Amino acid sequence: MYGYRARIGYCSPPVVTEVFVYEFYKMAPPGVTLLLTTLEVGLEYSQQAFDGSHDRSLEAAKYMAGAGADVVVLGGNPVNQSRGIENLPGICADLSAEIGTKVVASTLCQKEAMEKLGVKKVASAHASGAQHDERHAKQMENMGFESVGVTSLEGHKLLAYGKIPTEAAFDIAKQLKTDHPDADCIHLASAHWPTAHAIDRIENELGVSVMNSQQAIVWKAFRMAGITEPIEGFGRLFREF
Repeated sequence: MYGYRARIGYCSPPVVTEVFVYEFYKMAPPGVTLLLTTLEVGLEYSQQAFDGSHDRSLEAAKYMAGAGADVVVLGGNPVNQSRGIENLPGICADLSAEIGTKVVASTLCQKEAMEKLGVKKVASAHASGAQHDERHAKQMENMGFESVGVTSLEGHKLLAYGKIPTEAAFDIAKQLKTDHPDADCIHLASAHWPTAHAIDRIENELGVSVMNSQQAIVWKAFRMAGITEPIEGFGRLFREF
């Protein structure tokens, strides 16, 4: 049957989710499937959308457990961080005890991924516009890492992230590494624009580790579900940890 090795539940903040699904199945070995619920983040980021998405994700996790998910990921770094990073382990533990399924927040996935990679100084790229640069830097610092620079693609709305050209991820990573040569990690923020294909190239050509939000989420979910073999094509994280 489908999902005979693992069934991964993901509570996806955007009300329309495209890229995450496509890239998940590029990373997933045979026998691993995705259960998806979309939440309430639409055209604009707002506290109301974050609060609504958090509440809906807790409810969705219960249904995912009932559907047989082995792991449920509460998605969205902004959504997670709006609850306070210090509160996330407790939120996940309480929900896991309630529904009888392993639960992790995407912020915790990303934090652990960077710890495994030995990251100290992070340069971040995102697609939500320069007005969100400060928010991305603050989120990285909240996770315990030094933000040495943030840059954004321009002119892309969240619900159109799937239209971002595939070359954009490498090009913006190269710009970041040029502007911030002390960075030991490029963070491709948001799990919803095309980035997975570029991870190996960035690491190989720019000599820097990569933490892609989706990569970290999928890596941690796989490991929690017992999928432990190295997976090629998506960076050091999948190959070495």
